[in-house]
Amino acid sequence: MPTTAFGRAMLESVNNQPQRFCMTMQDGPTIQMSCRDFLTTRTEENHLLDDIELPTDGSVLDYGCGVGRHLARIRQSRQSVHCYGIEFCDLLRTHCKKSIAAPATFFEATDDLVQKRKFDLIMLMGNGLGVLGCEQDAVTKLTKLVGLLAPKGRIIIETGNPFGHGYCAPCFTIEYGSHTDGPFAWGYADRAWITRTLEQLDCSVRIIPSKAPGGMFFFAVAQRNG
Repeated sequence: MPTTAFGRAMLESVNNQPQRFCMTMQDGPTIQMSCRDFLTTRTEENHLLDDIELPTDGSVLDYGCGVGRHLARIRQSRQSVHCYGIEFCDLLRTHCKKSIAAPATFFEATDDLVQKRKFDLIMLMGNGLGVLGCEQDAVTKLTKLVGLLAPKGRIIIETGNPFGHGYCAPCFTIEYGSHTDGPFAWGYADRAWITRTLEQLDCSVRIIPSKAPGGMFFFAVAQRNG
């Protein structure tokens, strides 16, 4: 079970003082990232999640859940909803299992999910589209995720493309202390790309501005038509 530099930075920030990690783009700049931005939900995220209607016994999946901040927000007002999280880092999965009240289940990969499980809400928050990787992988994985939605279920994806038009996936490494993640491809998409891709998967899409650092991000909120 993998432990990541990102996961170590997050857990040390939860348990002590907020830390920083370095994110370096291949043949590009190195940016100092504050862990504080990954520990709590922003105001517009809270409003977005609070406005989503969910069945009393519904199911929510957070793909790349990190410390579980978005599931924690869901749990505040939906005590009976079953929360599921996909998280690559074993340290973060362990943290979520302890911090997110039951019913909640966490896995390393989507292949671990019960195949017949359908979700009323799937989230890829915090620039979460990036975790899907290159364009071909992103389309394949989005197709699978939309297929996991219940009828009229929703998927919320935060993304944006500061590098141009369409979809791009530059390679990055993350460094924290003596630990390094990557290099890995992190995907970015503009409004036209994500809207077209989700509509081709038979979803209705609306775009909502995001106040994530950088100023060019947005939420794509898609509802499955079938």
